[in-house]
Amino acid sequence: MTQLKGKVMQFDEWKRVANPWRVVEAAKTDEAARNAAVARIIDTMLELQLDYRHDNPGFQPFSVTALAGQVPGGGGRSDQAMLAAMRYHPQSEWHKACAKLLDQLPRRQAAAMLMQAARIRPEKMGNSIWMVTARQMVERQEVLLRALGLNEGVRHFESVEALQVAGRRGRNKIRLWLAQSSML
Repeated sequence: MTQLKGKVMQFDEWKRVANPWRVVEAAKTDEAARNAAVARIIDTMLELQLDYRHDNPGFQPFSVTALAGQVPGGGGRSDQAMLAAMRYHPQSEWHKACAKLLDQLPRRQAAAMLMQAARIRPEKMGNSIWMVTARQMVERQEVLLRALGLNEGVRHFESVEALQVAGRRGRNKIRLWLAQSSML
């Protein structure tokens, strides 16, 4: 078990660890780290399917030479933005590993996991296609699967229970891969 200042780290503490690879490494032996790694992997997969799938690759709309001649840290943001764009770009090693893992999961399990992760409980404020009850998720699954880009080749879920079972199987498969360290 990994310890922090003499105590065992909990799930919430592992979720706050900045480096996802550190969490994955600890997941081999620590159950809380494994659960946090699964949550982080699913969040990244969801981000890839909902956000980055629609982004066009290319350069950001600023020039690295825009602030040439200024003292480093002299108020310009383009250099920091470029570094952040490179580090958190969907082509980072973390994103590539999560995309590869998503491809290795059975498509139905991946779809169930991502639908459950994207769901927003109806009592929250706002408006979204993801603001559904579990029953509504099953009723509207065609639209929701299309939004995830997973509508082809996925047999529809007959019930809420079928959706939950498929999602649980997908999460358990990721947990097993993390424990066996044969994943990323």
